[in-house]
Amino acid sequence: MALTGMPTSLKAGGLASPLDKRDERIAELIRQLEDRDLNIGRLNQLVDERAYQLQAIEADKTALGLELARIYQSRSWRLTTPLRWCSRRARQVKVALRTLTRTARNHGLLAPVVDLLRIRRDHGVPGIKFWLLHGVAPGMLSVPVSVLQNDAPPVCGLGPDGYAYRMPRPPVDLMASISALSRSITFSIVVPVYNTPPTILEAALRSVLGQWYPHWQMVLVDDAGTDPATSAVLDGVRDPRVTVLRLTENRGIAGATNAGLAVATGDFIVFLDHDDELTPDCLYELAQCIDRDDPDFVYSDEDKITEDGCFAQPFFKPDWSPDTMMSTMYTCHVSCVRRSLLQELGGLRSEYDGCQDWDMVLRIAEKTTRIRHVPKVLYHWRIIPQSIAADLNAKPYAIAMSERLRLDALNRRGLDGTLEPLPQVPGYYRVRYNVRGAPTVSIIIPTRDNWRVLSACIDSIRAKSSYDKYEIVVLDNGTQDPPSLAYLNRIRGWSQVKVVRHDAPFNYSELNNLGAEAATGDVLLFLNDDTEVVTADWVERMTGYAQLDHVGAVGAKLLYPGGRETQHAGVLNLENGPGHAFWRQDPDAPGYFLRNLLEYNWLAVTGACLMVERRKFQAIGGFDVSLPIAYNDIDICMRLHEAGYFNVMCQAVRLIHHESVSRGVDHMNEEKRERLVRDRRRLYDLHPNFYQHDPFHNPNLHPNGIYFEAAR
Repeated sequence: MALTGMPTSLKAGGLASPLDKRDERIAELIRQLEDRDLNIGRLNQLVDERAYQLQAIEADKTALGLELARIYQSRSWRLTTPLRWCSRRARQVKVALRTLTRTARNHGLLAPVVDLLRIRRDHGVPGIKFWLLHGVAPGMLSVPVSVLQNDAPPVCGLGPDGYAYRMPRPPVDLMASISALSRSITFSIVVPVYNTPPTILEAALRSVLGQWYPHWQMVLVDDAGTDPATSAVLDGVRDPRVTVLRLTENRGIAGATNAGLAVATGDFIVFLDHDDELTPDCLYELAQCIDRDDPDFVYSDEDKITEDGCFAQPFFKPDWSPDTMMSTMYTCHVSCVRRSLLQELGGLRSEYDGCQDWDMVLRIAEKTTRIRHVPKVLYHWRIIPQSIAADLNAKPYAIAMSERLRLDALNRRGLDGTLEPLPQVPGYYRVRYNVRGAPTVSIIIPTRDNWRVLSACIDSIRAKSSYDKYEIVVLDNGTQDPPSLAYLNRIRGWSQVKVVRHDAPFNYSELNNLGAEAATGDVLLFLNDDTEVVTADWVERMTGYAQLDHVGAVGAKLLYPGGRETQHAGVLNLENGPGHAFWRQDPDAPGYFLRNLLEYNWLAVTGACLMVERRKFQAIGGFDVSLPIAYNDIDICMRLHEAGYFNVMCQAVRLIHHESVSRGVDHMNEEKRERLVRDRRRLYDLHPNFYQHDPFHNPNLHPNGIYFEAAR
């Protein structure tokens, strides 16, 4: 009797046949086989992975063996054999002294041992502790063991912000590269010292002694310090390239630095704060830059060392930016100046102690345009309590000095301007330049069949603008819509308004050029018809910058309707092409090192609101009609920069921009996307030097990051 039709519960009750039990057993065995096959597959995968890892390790070992063989056969390795021997002996002595200390403590004999380890201040001779800290014997160079061994692995410090600084390795042909320089460049590293904690001062010393580049002099200026421990460190320096000056009276940062400059003999001066560090490639990179470009002043990127020793807060800077320099001390560290130029300037000025380097750079910029930027971190700025690196407001006097030195610069340069506190960030100021004379500003607005938007734009200009010496030139590009025609006919009779008819296919460049020809003003302001004024003194603020001899195009901050999101705060020339920085961000957010709030120089600004002096506009030939729709504003900004001008964003000026209401968005359909690609290709054909390059961005930042994200 078959039981297959019986309930499972009845089978489970003991009535199942032997055949059923056999089938269940077979099914169980099949499941076990499947599990075993699965495990075998996983184990085989794991074996393959381990084999791949072993191959990679063997390849690394081979490469490392070749590298070590080259090192061991090198002349530098042979010459440093005595130093490595001393280092090993010093470590053995250190272990022995620790054992001695423990034994002495156990037997109540600690005092004599402490006296042995203490720095012998009575004779000015460093004790054992100092030399152990440096890993060498007395009389030898104070170089870290890792530097002497020349085989230390890269060091990666991970900061709280996720930033990692990886210590660079010297190139294999380091000495050949240095020998290939067209001239031997000597650096004088000037360090004012005052009661510096010994461990911090020793770290600064090690950072100089560990430089790849060998042609340097270091001048340590003790500014009448009172700490015996600091004095002992200075007394213990034995490197003949290091000079220690002792001042009998405290002269402050500028005075002590000037004392060091008086004995400096190098071609270039490098400034190092007593509590900071140079990267090992610092002088090497500076020498390469000087040999290549022959500058008078060089600065680099920098980061900070936190209190727990991590690297953090990297500042990846733009190339030389004069208006940025008036907004914030962005060049900062490392700072390298031609000694003859510094002598011409008379050194640093003590009346600006705390901001003496900012004052120096502003004065340098008045003497030379040969300023270069090395886009690499070459300086570690230590964050300590009560330092500006930790908090600008930690030194209120520095804030007052920063205001005064810029007013001094305005006076020297014969410029009429004021400094305004930045409302969003206490302690910072923006520069406002007053309008020179009473120039007519011609506001040029192309339009077609768009009377409601155009009327809102013109009404906002007439109602809100505090500057009244302007004219509005409307370029009618073949309007057909009856209400729009009626509006254009009506405004023809208004004072300060001119309507120019141009019936031709749309060409934004051509329209703006025609508007410039019809305009009478010395200052041209190209404006989209879908904008509305928010800032009453917008014309004065932009004109003040446009009239500066070095400034090309001036842009304004454009906001989406509602005023809570940024549409334009400057244009970045990224890997994928031009893009708006800080898009959709809070207009009051600081942005990357206050770039969203302060007046920085940018490669380009949008043509939706772009001001330029007529003489500069005409000198470069106006807008390029071969770019009829897209990138014509970027092109004119690039040409202004190529002509030697600096474009600037006037972040204090705000307008509402109803983006692309007039003509739609360029990437909405395939035809427009293809046209955009063609125009972008045309842009870079005209300006190949700017292909995937923006001098006011930084190669250490993400190549397509509109928020200045660090590259990963």
